[in-house]
Parts: sequence; structure tokens; C-alpha cells
Amino acid sequence: MPPLGILYLAAVLEQSQHQVEVIPCDVLNYSLADVRRIVADTQPDIVGCTSTTENRFDSFDLIRSVKAVNPDIVTVLGGPHISMAREDTVYHLAELDYAVIGEGEYTLLELVKALENGGDPAAVPGLVMRRDGKVLFTGEREPIEDLDELPMPARHLIPMEKYHFMVTTRDGRKRKAQNIMTSRGCPFNCYFCATPITWGRKMRGFSTERVINEMQFLIDNYDAEFIWFYDDTLNYNPTRLQKLMETIIEKDWGIKFCNEFRIDLIDKPMLELMMRAGLDFGFFGIEAGNARIRRDVVQKKFDVELAYRFVEWAGELGFTANAFLIFSHYSEGWLEALESINIMNRIKEINGETEITTAILHIYPGTPLEKIAIDEGLFPKDFSWTRKGDMKRVHVLPAAQGHVPLFKHRLSWFQIADLVMRWSATKKKLVSSSKVRQAFSNLSSLKDLFVYGVFFLVMMKYRLKKLINPASKPSLGDDIKKMGN
Repeated sequence: MPPLGILYLAAVLEQSQHQVEVIPCDVLNYSLADVRRIVADTQPDIVGCTSTTENRFDSFDLIRSVKAVNPDIVTVLGGPHISMAREDTVYHLAELDYAVIGEGEYTLLELVKALENGGDPAAVPGLVMRRDGKVLFTGEREPIEDLDELPMPARHLIPMEKYHFMVTTRDGRKRKAQNIMTSRGCPFNCYFCATPITWGRKMRGFSTERVINEMQFLIDNYDAEFIWFYDDTLNYNPTRLQKLMETIIEKDWGIKFCNEFRIDLIDKPMLELMMRAGLDFGFFGIEAGNARIRRDVVQKKFDVELAYRFVEWAGELGFTANAFLIFSHYSEGWLEALESINIMNRIKEINGETEITTAILHIYPGTPLEKIAIDEGLFPKDFSWTRKGDMKRVHVLPAAQGHVPLFKHRLSWFQIADLVMRWSATKKKLVSSSKVRQAFSNLSSLKDLFVYGVFFLVMMKYRLKKLINPASKPSLGDDIKKMGN
């Protein structure tokens, strides 16, 4: 997808008459050598990039490469990882001059103006920098109240034709897709999530008119036939959502779209309205099958019956639902974890077209989960998110889950692997041999070899069971009986 965060920053700088170039290294297949060549040829005043926790080491290498070409170039990092691991990153990454925290449009603009006019960047709120040998945070910046004052993302600065962003909709048609974000913030308290740290807890939304104008722009200029709403929760405000859907229906564009839901904030009449507007795919989080884990640990306080109702509505109305579940929560025992598999099977019984996505629980910096991991002794207190060598001190599966520490508490690797294979069985296919080969080709330690070996053995166990009894399906009840015996 086009990088909306970077493109918003570029648009704000362009609006203030600054010359900006955006280089999407991913779609252009640029290496660090290509970046160094471009920097040497163009000699920019400032180079910035975004960083997620998954790709942070690539971002750090890019910053180092820029300084290697010309130490006088000012380097800036932003993005969700930097907002969560701000002091750690600036302290350990000597080549980084400034970290932009949270909502970055006006922070970056004011930083550029300060550097241009000889001002003091320490007076710009929302920055982390070094000053007198110490890490200095210049203070929190107030969130942008009226998002409509922001220009549209500067999509004209990237080669949009190279993204090949296509979505196959339920009618079998391949549609040209574009992404859009209509709101920022999250008022909820999921213990593993970084969104409130990055965007704040207060929900702020673009006006319906602004959203419609941007959608019209994407249709007119990029032939958009599918819109991917990238909001964390599109339905946070039912009144706003209703107005948006009614306006899309009035426009009669014939587009399709997808979005994420809070299923405790949606009803069937609203879904019927969204279907008329073009809803084709709806994501929602269950996170944990066990009620105690979901309510008291994850802090997602709804009954699983809401999930069953949502997928039933999806089947009746004709859109595809996608449920998210996570394995290996804090304090989660084996039977509690198996309840997630039970819920998956129940969802598939209600609506066989439902998609189910899972992951092993990731630890992100600055979240309540990181503090739990430290308190439980699962995470070194002197761990640095910036030192690649520190990844050997935590649980990580880079080939499958990226360079993000995994939270492994009460469950063994055999149990986690078993859960993954059971989830795979709900999709009526086991993990492919190619993925296993890819994992083994990315081994970096004996610990990796052990963990991937465990996954391989469990996979082979399930394949053997499938050969012996093709109709077999692991169930929660069977395991409870075994525990009782």
C-alpha cells in the first residue's frame, strides 16, 4: 500500500513551499547502495524515514548509510516504533539527529523551519534529540484537533503505478485498490497495542465531506475500484459512519471497500447500510478464546457471542468477516488457549466463509505488555530495541513473525506449535513445506533451530494423523478428557 504517513508529512512540507522527494525503496527495489547513490547525487539537507518495530533495523541501517555519505545531512526518524522506543533509539543510534514522536506533520514542519532559520529545535514539541550528551525530550505535542486542515497525502510524489495494489472481491473481480485513513486515535485499552501511544486515546476524524473528496480524488486520478479504510476502528462513531455510508450510496460509485470493526459497536441495520455502500470484507478482533484472558488480561470486554452474531450477519448479508486471534497471552494456560481453537471451529460452523488470522503475541515497546514481560523476567531489563544482538536474548521467530520479541509465558513451544497447526487445520490445509524451508533457511542460532524443529515435528505429527484419518479434527473436548484421565 502507498505509505500514507510519509505522504502526509510530505504534503504538509510541500504546502509550506519546501522541496520534497519521496523514495519508496520497497516498490522500487532499492538497496542501501541505491540509497547512498541517490543521497550522494542529490545532497539533501534532511533525510527522514518511518519505522515500525518489524522493520526498525532496516530503518536504522538507512540512517547510518545517509550519515556515511555525508555527516552534515540531518537525519530524522518517525513512525510507531520511534514513538514507543524514543529515548532508547536516540541513545543507541548515534547517527540519528531527531526522532519525531506521535503525530508528526507539524512537528516535522516546525523542525525544518527551525533548522532553516537558525532556531532552536529544542523549542519544538514532539522531538527527542541529544543535547549536552543527554537524551532530551522536548515535550508532548497536542493532537491536531481539526484533521481537515491537513492536505491530502502527496501521492503524486510516488510512482503509484508500481504498487499493483489489487483486491479480488467476493464477486471474483480483481479491483484496483487504494488506501485511506479517515480517523486517528483509539480509546480502548488492549494491553499489547501501541495505537494509543502513537495517535492518542481521543478519537479524531476527518469530516464526511473531506473523506468523500479524497475518495473521489482516488477514483478520478487512480481509477480506484476498492477502498481499504485503514482506520483502527471505522465504526467508532455510529452517527459519523451512517452519514459517510449514506453519502457513498448517493455517489453511486459502484466501489467496494473493507475496514476494521469493533463488534461491540455495530448492529445489523448499520451493516445492511454498509453493504449497500459496498462493504466486502470486515476485520474484527477477538484476540483470545477464553473469557478471563479476553476480559481481564487483554482488556477487551465483550462476550464471544458477539463474534458469533457478527459472522452470522456476514453470512446473511454477503460480506466476508475476518477474525483475529492471538496465541500465548499472559497467564494463559493450555486449556484456556485451546478455547481459541474451539471458537475458530464454532465460527467456521456458523459461517464457513469466515477468514481467521492468528499470530503469536508480539511485545511492542512502551505497551503494558512490555512491562509485564519485564516484571515476569521474560524480558531483560537492559534490553535495547536498537541493538540487533539483543534479539538473541528474547524469543523471536524472524522468518515468520519479523524482528519482534514474542511473549512466551506459560505455554511451551510444543503447545504453541500445536495451536498453530490446529489453526491451520481450521483452514483445511496445514502449513506448507515451502514455509518450513523458508524458516530453516533463516536460522541464526541454536535456539532458532530448536524452535523451528519443534514446529516441524508437530507439523509432521498432524500430517501423519491426516494420512491415517482424513476426517479427524482436533477438538477442545478431546483434550479436556485427556487432562481428566
